[in-house]
Amino acid sequence: MLAAILSQSVAASAAPGSVPGAGPLADGVAIKHMTRLPVAGIQAVETTDGRLLFITDNGRYLIRGTVMDLWHGAELTSYQQAETLAGRIDLRRLKLDAADLGAINDGAGRDVIVFVDPQCEHCRALYQDLPALTDRYRFRLIPLPLSAPSQPVVLALHCLAATDPAAALKALLAHDEPLPTPTGSCGQQTAQRTLVTAQILGIQGTPFLIAPDGRMHQGQPSDLAAWLEPLQPTGEDRQ
Repeated sequence: MLAAILSQSVAASAAPGSVPGAGPLADGVAIKHMTRLPVAGIQAVETTDGRLLFITDNGRYLIRGTVMDLWHGAELTSYQQAETLAGRIDLRRLKLDAADLGAINDGAGRDVIVFVDPQCEHCRALYQDLPALTDRYRFRLIPLPLSAPSQPVVLALHCLAATDPAAALKALLAHDEPLPTPTGSCGQQTAQRTLVTAQILGIQGTPFLIAPDGRMHQGQPSDLAAWLEPLQPTGEDRQ
């Protein structure tokens, strides 16, 4: 249904004055590819005549002209470019500092940012993949309270990490390690920054990974080593 509505909208854009749904696509124009952008309600569309268009999910609004990806400082000029940039972020340009988000580090090497929820089973499964890779990558584990039961645990982890990072890492990975109860507002500012950052990045579940080259992945990769392997030097390793 959605594809049909979008095709009608594209047809209307190709033939000004035509009515969507009134007949076949103008001049044989059709949708060749579609990809959802990391913003609510908008998809990038490549038509069979090579145009890059942007359209709302309900097919009501079609956007033509100059579109800038401010996170990359680039004008979107092709579907392939829009699709590629949609799946990554420029860590250096955004000044995303994992340390400010209470990152708990595991390993040494190129930085891999990983948002995790202490109650997340997939996160705990991901931890099992880390030891074989910590000689090549530094996993910057950022506790994120996506569930109510995780909130006090995250506060305690952020508070502990400020004074004893090794103990915080052990507690996070072991999951059942007792955590000291934070006093006062300890850990609250870090947790708030993390939540705001997660909202900006559109994180809706964990684990959420950001590779050194800015590629993003929602969920546990089926093969973490293979997912990280294509990395090319970018100069964005350390934040």
